[in-house]
Amino acid sequence: MCDDALADFFCFDKISYLLGSSSRRIEVSASLQERSVLLVKGPSGSGKSTLLRVLSRLQELVDGQVFFRGVSMRSFTPQVWRSKVHYVPQKPAVFPGTVYDNLQMPYNLRMNKSKQFDLEVIQRSFVDLMLDFSIMGQNANTLSGGETARIALLRSVILKPNILLLDEPTAALDENAKQAVLDFLTGWLEKKPDRGIVLVSHADESTTFPAANILEIGG
Repeated sequence: MCDDALADFFCFDKISYLLGSSSRRIEVSASLQERSVLLVKGPSGSGKSTLLRVLSRLQELVDGQVFFRGVSMRSFTPQVWRSKVHYVPQKPAVFPGTVYDNLQMPYNLRMNKSKQFDLEVIQRSFVDLMLDFSIMGQNANTLSGGETARIALLRSVILKPNILLLDEPTAALDENAKQAVLDFLTGWLEKKPDRGIVLVSHADESTTFPAANILEIGG
C-alpha cells in the first residue's frame, strides 16, 4: 500500500486487473523500499504472473495507481517505464542467433544506445550464475531451460533497471544453480541503492531475503 507515494521507492495502491480471459477481478496493494524484495505468494491461477505483466505495462490496469519514486506509471511512456522496470517471465523468449546476439540485441534499441555493453561484466556474471562462458557462441535455441532462465535474467540486469519483476526465476534450476541465482540477486541489490525486486516464487525465499515484504494473492 502506498502510505506515502513520495517516500516509497516503488508501490501500487489498490490496483485492479482482470485475470486471463475471465471476468474475475483482482485488487492488490503493496510497497517496495530500495534494496528490498517483495515476495508475491499465492496458489496457482491466483494472478501472480498477471500482476507482474500489469506492473510491466504488458497488461492494462482496470483501476488504481503504480508509482516509481513518487511518479505515477502513467507519467512515463511504456518504453521509458520498461527501461526502469524489467519483467523476466518464467519461460523467457530467446531470439534467433547466438547467446552473444541475445545479450547484445537490446543495445540496438534507441533507448539503450547510451548504455555500454560490457563484456567483462558479463563474463564475471557468467561465473556468478554458474554458466560456462563458452556458450556465448552457441545457438540460443539450443540452451537448456535453466540456461535460458539465467541468460534472460542476465540480459535484464546488464541493462541496469531499477526494478526486476521476476516470475519463478529458479524454477528450472538444480539446487546449486538456484543458490547461485539467489546469491547473484542479493549481490545486485546490495551494489546500488536504487534497486528492488518483485519476486513470484512457489519456493520459500524468506531465508534468502529475510527482510522481504510478502504479498498474498488469492487463497
